[in-house]
Amino acid sequence: MIFVLSGEGPTDLGCCNNGAAICNDGEFSPGPMTILIDQLIETEYQFSPLATCPNVYFFVGKKELINRAKNQRGHRSMVLTGPKHGKETGYYHINAWMLGQMARELEAKHDSPSVAVLFRDADGTHSTPAAWEAKWDSMLSGFDRAMHTRGVPMLAKPKSEAWLLCAAKDNPYQHCAALENLPGNDDSPASAKMQLDDALEGRSSRSEVCDWLSESGFDHEATGEQMPSYGIFVARFFEALATQ
Repeated sequence: MIFVLSGEGPTDLGCCNNGAAICNDGEFSPGPMTILIDQLIETEYQFSPLATCPNVYFFVGKKELINRAKNQRGHRSMVLTGPKHGKETGYYHINAWMLGQMARELEAKHDSPSVAVLFRDADGTHSTPAAWEAKWDSMLSGFDRAMHTRGVPMLAKPKSEAWLLCAAKDNPYQHCAALENLPGNDDSPASAKMQLDDALEGRSSRSEVCDWLSESGFDHEATGEQMPSYGIFVARFFEALATQ
């Protein structure tokens, strides 16, 4: 099985270290969210792909998804988004649709089934449950449109830093539900990003957070029980792993 990933930037799923639009193996620098994915795979299969076979991870840059969408035949907004998706949720739908297409192409090229994971932050400000669910459903419908049955939205509320903060704060894995209501706007002094930076004493670069996660581990069950956005992702990811 291969894993086709696409995120917002280096500090979530990672990036191509050679500036390429698509990369894998030594050209892919994993981010903290990839470490979490790798830990979940290890939970299921008792081995870490990053440690034993990192070439199973393929990374697709965000710009590549945008460029691919622009090149679709008949790319008017209604054609791209469909009648059920507005401008905002249509963005999530299109991204998932493009990633699902690319994952299926990589499946054919490498003769292996794939799990496609699309990471996006839910919102730069407070996000209501209804808004989060609309974005999640839009991503699922995008994967469905690509006919990819193992597509997984990774939709952090409000941002990936909130998930990590559940483990990094002074009282780890306690009262984490409130973290989903933190300001997503990075300029806010109470933002998830700033609080994580404080909790890690400034060691918040991609590589530093990855090292911290690898050394300290992450309680996926406790986080998922308290933070619905993480728990739903984990459930969908394990469902994708089990899909034939």
